[in-house]
Amino acid sequence: MPVQPKPYKLVCPKCGYSKVVSLKSDFLSLKDLISMSPVCSKCKEQMDRESVDKLESVIDSLFGMFK
Repeated sequence: MPVQPKPYKLVCPKCGYSKVVSLKSDFLSLKDLISMSPVCSKCKEQMDRESVDKLESVIDSLFGMFK
């Protein structure tokens, strides 16, 4: 049975940019693959993966509806 992956946060150690990666299902679209990129879009450094707290997850799901 398919299981939706848990959201996680990518944080750049150099510039501090961060983004929450929250996939809608276990099927990965091209948009999902691009959002999962661990390279910072601002400074092109490798980003670190962190767990997401509940508040960030709720905010991402609310604002994710408008993307």
